[in-house]
Amino acid sequence: MKNLHIKLFLSLIVFAIILVTVVTLTNRKLIQNDVLERALSNQSFIESQVLNDLQTLDLMQYHLENQLTQDIEAELRKMSDLYKVNPDVLSWDLEEMKQQHGMEIFIIDDTNKVIHTTYEEELGFSFHNCCENFDRLLTQRRVSGEFFSDNIEASRQTGGVWKYSYLATPDHQYLMELGTPVKDIPLFQDFNFFDTATSLTQQYEDLLEIKIISGAGYYLSTSGGSANSIKSNDPEFQAAFQRALETSRTVQYEKQLDNGVIETYRFLPYYNKQTKGYLTKRIVFMKYGNTAELALLRKNTQQFYLTLAVAIVTSLITLVVLNLILMKTVRQAERDPLTGVYNRATYLEQVGVLLKRKRCNKIGLLLFDVDNFKQVNDQYGHIKGDIVLVELAKILESFAQKEGFVVRFGGDEFAIVIKDATIEKLECIATGAIEEVRQKRQGSDLAWNLLSLSVGGTLQTDLQETERNLYSRADQALYVSKHSGKNRYSVSAL
Repeated sequence: MKNLHIKLFLSLIVFAIILVTVVTLTNRKLIQNDVLERALSNQSFIESQVLNDLQTLDLMQYHLENQLTQDIEAELRKMSDLYKVNPDVLSWDLEEMKQQHGMEIFIIDDTNKVIHTTYEEELGFSFHNCCENFDRLLTQRRVSGEFFSDNIEASRQTGGVWKYSYLATPDHQYLMELGTPVKDIPLFQDFNFFDTATSLTQQYEDLLEIKIISGAGYYLSTSGGSANSIKSNDPEFQAAFQRALETSRTVQYEKQLDNGVIETYRFLPYYNKQTKGYLTKRIVFMKYGNTAELALLRKNTQQFYLTLAVAIVTSLITLVVLNLILMKTVRQAERDPLTGVYNRATYLEQVGVLLKRKRCNKIGLLLFDVDNFKQVNDQYGHIKGDIVLVELAKILESFAQKEGFVVRFGGDEFAIVIKDATIEKLECIATGAIEEVRQKRQGSDLAWNLLSLSVGGTLQTDLQETERNLYSRADQALYVSKHSGKNRYSVSAL
């Protein structure tokens, strides 16, 4: 019975775990699919919005920039006229010139080195040493002598977004350059993509970062500070950027971090179709995370443990209920319904288990027969007879106690099986029961005056003995008691 309870409980727990696990995993898969679908939808929407915003901003800035470009060209033409009067550019008072138009001034010599400027950070900067393509472009511009105005780009040194324009001196000896940070140009402040990017990252939890990278590999930013090139990123990042730039296709890769965190890096090629300046091709860098997914999965895991705990508690409650039902059912199946002691079927099962023990201790069997029990039924009725049998069963149980168990075979036939028996122990129990019945005869209950006990006992002879042999010898001993005057105990010869 104990093993049955354990097996039943384990079965309920295993079933609960399997059920909860299957439901949780199914739900987890649905969550992951839903999150992925939502992420892809958000990603498509975000990137479309970013590219559309860039196109719109470029269009607006193109129209707004025309007047600015004309103003810059006019200032460069004035500098060209000044050069005709005074070709010694190093003697020019650039600070005074800057006060008139507010733009930074750069004088670049024929080696493409900044030799005179109002922007001290770039004094002595050499394009020849840093930027092969742009160095070649500057040489072409100086030779052509034409006016050039580029789209807003990252500064060579500061990393901020600037507007640059160029005009060569009449003798093509120098290249004059005017530049101004976008953040200082009022007309650009009303159409600032960087504010839009910040707003998007705040709106979407999994959107971690949006950056615009120029074709030269510089991050565009209005914040100023030190120049920020993709060379500060790892080789995988640089390779993905270069691949997107060369193929004009979106490039993506992922990084697996600790605790299940995954960062997705996407590089979207983008062309500024409104201008014809240098580096009109850019890369929009988008970094995504899986924060929302991890939060939902953590919640799913918490729900799993909570559901499992509820399932285990439910299993325990179910076990208690089933135990009550089973105990009643098993008791009815293994015990005599009148007296509550074991029935014949249980007797055979229990004795079989005892006989299979590989131990030197022997079991004993005592068979009891109630003398004259039929007279009780005839004189006092069957109800009284049943009461007598119940009382007799209690008497036998008091003598068996932990030594063994009591059995009712049917009618007035009982037995006591002793687990670890000796001849002396058998005799003690048998004579004790007989004496108890004798004392009952002296009481006020007249039915007991008719009764006595005949007992036959035997002891297991060897470890290979069967129940049939054991019972047969005990029955023979009982026969001797019955035919020797009753009310006595006999033991079979071993």
